[in-house]
Amino acid sequence: MQQPAPLLAGFLFILTLSAPASAGSDRAASDASLAGTWACQSVYGGPFTGRACHTWPQLMLRDDGTYTWGSEQGTWEVQEHQLHLSGRTGTGHLDVNGKLIVEYEVKGTKYRQTLFRR
Repeated sequence: MQQPAPLLAGFLFILTLSAPASAGSDRAASDASLAGTWACQSVYGGPFTGRACHTWPQLMLRDDGTYTWGSEQGTWEVQEHQLHLSGRTGTGHLDVNGKLIVEYEVKGTKYRQTLFRR
């Protein structure tokens, strides 16, 4: 039997990676890529705009779908490439540099935190 040409084999490999998976396996892959400890690099919103926040609590996303962020605890999930935390309104996403951008609102003030993986 003749082997596929290298170009065709590469195309089939890429096609396999980009093919839709079942919701469960897609969720697991997305969740696994975000699981870990995230530290705050900068924050924008209210009186904190443009400030460094290295001493702020770290976000811990656990493999079991739970998280802690300071005294806040809850569950987390990824839906359509957006991070959702049960204890917070707003969403998060990875930027092109691998930083986690979390946007949320507290008492009418919108915040945007940039976090990096520890």
